[in-house]
Amino acid sequence: MSDLRRQVRDHYDAQSLAPEKVAMILGLGRDAASGNDGKVTEIPKRKSWGGILSAIAAVLLLSFAGIWWFQRDVGPVSYTLLAPRVIEFFGSDPELVPAPQDKNEVKAWLLSKGAPAKLEIPASLLPLESAACQVVDVKGEKAYMSCYWTDDKPGRGIHELVHLLVSRADDFHDQPKSEKPVIRELNGWSFASWTKDEILYTLATAAPPEKLSPLISAVERGESPLMISMIVE
Repeated sequence: MSDLRRQVRDHYDAQSLAPEKVAMILGLGRDAASGNDGKVTEIPKRKSWGGILSAIAAVLLLSFAGIWWFQRDVGPVSYTLLAPRVIEFFGSDPELVPAPQDKNEVKAWLLSKGAPAKLEIPASLLPLESAACQVVDVKGEKAYMSCYWTDDKPGRGIHELVHLLVSRADDFHDQPKSEKPVIRELNGWSFASWTKDEILYTLATAAPPEKLSPLISAVERGESPLMISMIVE
């Protein structure tokens, strides 16, 4: 028998307490000493740092994804790929479709292949002789092309051609946002690009940029095809 139990028993024996009452008091004393009212105290589990770090990583990933989405210019393909693709296209003996001289028929052909409904053939191209049409694939996105002769001299070739490529602006990113043409040179070719009514226009020629200057002047002045048609007639 423990000293505590003996002392308590002797104390309550002196008080003439019944044995069962002594046992009850001792039981209450043990419960009080344990401090948990007879309940089993569970040891707290340690927090899992792995789970916390995974949650933080997920939040950061979503944040970066959101930033990337708002910074990108919609389309999955960079517009900078169009110029080298055009050069590659004409360097591979491409199959071209002869174009009608009626520019309304040229436009109808382009529309039948999926070109944007609001496309306009620039006013400065309307007086030129039509040469050919085709659809150029740029990493899965489409550029709808019509070609025109800038000269009527004998033996004319690719250097006397100017090519109009029309695309949906939201098919590309990094494209010019202004209606004012932006000039670029690449490997002996010249390109003038602008965006209007969510349509991306590109004039291309295998010649110095001076060849495009008279053709883009009407674009810079904002002249419509109707105005040029009236002048030609």
